Amino acid sequence: MSIHACSIIDTFQHHSAQRMYVDLGDYRYGLTMVGYGKPLICLHGFSESGYTWDGIVVPGYQLIRIDTIGHGDSDIPEDTDVFSIPRMLHDLHTVITAVAGESYALMGYSMGARLALLYALQYGDDIKQLILESGSVGIENDMEREERRLKDEELACQIENHDGGWFATKWANIPIFESQKRLSLDVQERIYKRRAHNSTYALAETLRCSGQGVMPYVGTRLTELSMDCVYISGALDTKYTTIGRDVFGVLPNFYHVCVENAGHNVHVEAPGQFMTALAEFLYKKG
Repeated sequence: MSIHACSIIDTFQHHSAQRMYVDLGDYRYGLTMVGYGKPLICLHGFSESGYTWDGIVVPGYQLIRIDTIGHGDSDIPEDTDVFSIPRMLHDLHTVITAVAGESYALMGYSMGARLALLYALQYGDDIKQLILESGSVGIENDMEREERRLKDEELACQIENHDGGWFATKWANIPIFESQKRLSLDVQERIYKRRAHNSTYALAETLRCSGQGVMPYVGTRLTELSMDCVYISGALDTKYTTIGRDVFGVLPNFYHVCVENAGHNVHVEAPGQFMTALAEFLYKKG
């Protein structure tokens, strides 16, 4: 059974999202649906929720914004295996099939992009188009991956010894989010509240069970993806722009969009440019 259901009704920005749940037995996934048309599945980043996509619209598409387990409106199960990558991929496939059928576009940001990539390698036949924003293929070197796992474990322990507010403040000040300090105070406050809202238990288990330290390296498997794909990054995020250019941009069915004056979270920092890139890709490939 789950510890409790996590409810995050975002009262800080009005939107016309329809909220619903998909019951998986002992726990349930929460999601919001915005717009009408072809299904576009959206997966958020670590410590975020589906509400991160507020303001992102694509005419002709319904954005199905899923909260990963332990985040947003999804449950926080006691069974830590539910946070593992294999279990999450299986559960996400059950949820997506229930709400979108067997043909849809898939989009993920950061942690959500990692999950979307792994999901596409496992369930690619259902995916018409794949959109990755600031995502990783995993860590190739075994020693470096183990070092990252240990760092994630250290952070997980720190999170467990503090509260959501401590985590939200710490996370906002890591170098990759430096460019978000240029956002309006209202937007920064909404991001802070979504991060601070999270259960420290769920954040810690997500790091331990599905962080980059345990993600399998899939850089050698990208040619298995047969669908049309786009990788979107912000020019101020040099790490992921390099990944987009040198790893994904060289593949025949991928192309890389680099958005100027944006960092790691392009859809929040430059929503207009992000929606333009998204629409151009979907309309061309859809």
